[in-house]
Amino acid sequence: MKSSVNPINLSELPSIDALLQSVTAIKLPHNLKKNEARALLTEIRNLATAGKTAPLDRLEENYRKRLLKIAHSLRKVINGTGVVIHTNLGRSPLSEQMIIALEALKDGYVNLELDLDDGQRGNRHDHLRPWIRSISDAEDGLLVNNNAAAVLLALNTLADRKEVIISRGQLVEIGGSFRIPEILRKAGSKLVEVGTTNRTHLNDYEAAITSRTKLLLWVHTSNYKISGFTTEVGLQELVKLGQTHSIPVMADLGSGALVAIDKFGLQREPLVSEVMGTGVDMVTFSVDKLLGGPQGGIIAGKQVHIRKIEKNNLLRALRPDKTQILLTLQALKAFSEGQAGLQAIPVYRDLLTPLATLKKRAQHLVGLVENSKLTLSVMNTEAQVGSGASPAEKMPSVGIGISHSKLKAAKIASCLRANDPAIMGRIAEEKFTIDLKAVREVEDKFIVQALNKL
Repeated sequence: MKSSVNPINLSELPSIDALLQSVTAIKLPHNLKKNEARALLTEIRNLATAGKTAPLDRLEENYRKRLLKIAHSLRKVINGTGVVIHTNLGRSPLSEQMIIALEALKDGYVNLELDLDDGQRGNRHDHLRPWIRSISDAEDGLLVNNNAAAVLLALNTLADRKEVIISRGQLVEIGGSFRIPEILRKAGSKLVEVGTTNRTHLNDYEAAITSRTKLLLWVHTSNYKISGFTTEVGLQELVKLGQTHSIPVMADLGSGALVAIDKFGLQREPLVSEVMGTGVDMVTFSVDKLLGGPQGGIIAGKQVHIRKIEKNNLLRALRPDKTQILLTLQALKAFSEGQAGLQAIPVYRDLLTPLATLKKRAQHLVGLVENSKLTLSVMNTEAQVGSGASPAEKMPSVGIGISHSKLKAAKIASCLRANDPAIMGRIAEEKFTIDLKAVREVEDKFIVQALNKL
């Protein structure tokens, strides 16, 4: 049976100059627009070669959309998904104090690697050392680009071309295909798996120790749980075994909690200070999750190991810049200020917002919308922390259910994503919902404006 769609007639394709003339109003560099026009035409020719079709009648429109997407690539998004630490939306939002601190970088310089006391060259890691020691109870610590970098750097320093023992039940994969076995290989370490997926005993570790064993690795499996017939070796037991054989123990916490999140109705995560208290040699954890900071990863531990890490040439490729250091400093300072400090961290402010407050906001917001095509309802919803922290746990929240007389939920979602600012929600049971858990009160007016335009 022949296709009813006509093949592409390449002679009908416009020239690059013709496409450029159609987008003169879009303020982008000429070379960029030219490159995108060439790429688009090449894609269509490739489709023709493969015997496929393309909508030539919308070519200029598609070209314009392509350029506008580039012109407005990174932009503000209202997070109505109910996921507080949303990986795709930049994880933890920056606090007001962080933005104020950035003023120090505006059209000026900072003493990133300068000791102002003696005028000599300083160490960029010294700015955070006292704060990392304070929050972790470790002898020393430093910041790198992210937690994957922290794990990679620590493994490469302590166990390059040597054996690292880990329980099979802790060989986790997190978002973006980050896998512990792959990181071990990239670090130059030889992975030695012990035990089974659900049961690992202390004698499994002991039997695997050889003269080539340089590290015992313990990974907090925050993004999944195994229940039933299970056994895992506790950190204190592992530390004692390591001390007996003079082998350091490293714990990767992933998210890394500095305060007891069970106070927010969530499952308890081990505190960084508690893990250091078990006697482990090193702990690695993220800055941009439960710490509410910018992207970053912290390595905290015994000074002898941190000093070795600082001498590793790989650190230069993974070290933080002045912006990461400055923003992380603000995040760590906030935790030293108790409850008031937590309220200043957007992630914890969201977690602390009372349900009654969310419901009152939702009712007020619904009352402001004037669109006869919409049916709105205030709904009890379930939110979550996100980014691997207690993924199975839900928190009570409040949202706005949205139905349209002509548009399906998927189309509503598409329209709101195209809004400025973009609005993200979720679809459940053919209804689009905006969960208010991570929506700022100042953003409510933009939601009202967007809903009135639907």
